[in-house]
Amino acid sequence: MKITNNYGKINYYSWTKPKYASPSFGISFSPKKSLRDIFVKKSPGSESGISKIKRLHPGNFGTECKGSLPLGDFEELFGLKELQNVYKKGISTNTDGWADCFLKSMANTPLSTSSVYDCSVMYLFNKDTNTHFLYHSYYKTYKDTFDSIIKNFMPEGFTKAVILPGQNRWVSSHEITLPEMLKAIKLNNKNAPINIRHYASPLPEVVGYKGDLYEIPNMRVSLGFSDKGQASFPICDIRVSGVIEAIEHSAVTLEQLTKQRKVYNIENLDAEILKVLNNMIDKYQKEIERISSCKTLNELETLTESYNEKELSTFLRAIENQKQKITKVY
Repeated sequence: MKITNNYGKINYYSWTKPKYASPSFGISFSPKKSLRDIFVKKSPGSESGISKIKRLHPGNFGTECKGSLPLGDFEELFGLKELQNVYKKGISTNTDGWADCFLKSMANTPLSTSSVYDCSVMYLFNKDTNTHFLYHSYYKTYKDTFDSIIKNFMPEGFTKAVILPGQNRWVSSHEITLPEMLKAIKLNNKNAPINIRHYASPLPEVVGYKGDLYEIPNMRVSLGFSDKGQASFPICDIRVSGVIEAIEHSAVTLEQLTKQRKVYNIENLDAEILKVLNNMIDKYQKEIERISSCKTLNELETLTESYNEKELSTFLRAIENQKQKITKVY
C-alpha cells in the first residue's frame, strides 16, 4: 500500500521516528514460566527444526502448533546500558499491522513488526553473510509468492528460518498460510532448520535478531488498547507490493529507472535494503536495455515472444515505446 508522507506526496515507504523508543525495563505480560517451559525452550533438540505443520490450535495469546516454542523476551538478551544502545539502532515496520512489509539488515540490527493478527511472520537468517530478513505476510499468501519474495530479498540464501503465526483467534487463517510458507522455505533450502514460535504475551512486537525471533511486550495493552501495535525502533515502512509496483511502473525507459534508483538512494535506508532494491532495478534495467537494442520489428517480436505472461505484462509499455521508435525510423 502506498503511504502519504507529511508533505502530501505519495511514497512507497515511509521513515519516521518510533512512537515507543524506550525499553520497558522488565515490565512483562508473560505468564509465569514453569520449569517445564524453561526446559523445553532450551532443549537441545529444539534447534533441529520441524518438517511439517501439525495440530495448529489457539494458545493463550497466539496460534500454536506441535513443536512451536514461545517467543523469548528480547530485553533479557541485554544489560541495561547495552539495551539503551540497541534500541537506537533497530528498525520497525509500522504500528497499524499493515502486512506485505519487509525489513532486511545485518543480523545484529533488530528488525521488528507488530499487530500480527491473521497474518504470519517469516524470518530468514544467513550465518555466513550475517544478514537477516523479516517479512510480515498477508493471510492467504501462497507458496509461489513466498518463493518469489525469498529469491528477491534473500538472494544470498539462508541457513535458518523461523516462522510465526499471529493471534490465537485466527487459527483457520494460519492453517492456510503457514504450510505455504513452509513449502517455499524448504524449496529454497531443504537443509535449513525451520523453527516455529508463538506469542508469550498479548499481541507483542515481534523482533528478529541474530538468527531467532523474540518479542517486546506490547505496552499499549496495559493502556487498554489491545488492538494497537507498537514500534520500538525507527519506522521504515517498506511494503513489497509498493516497492515492486514503483519499480515496474518505471520499467519503460532507462531514464525512468535511473530516477527511481535515485529516489531510494537519497533516502536513509539500511544498506542491505538498498542493496535489494538496487538489485531489483538492475534486473529491470537489463531487460530495458535488451528491448532498446532491438533495431527492427522482427527483432522486437522475437524478444517479445520469449517473455512469459508476467514478464510481458511488466515490459509491455517498454516494448510499445521501442516499437514506436523503430516505426519512426521507417
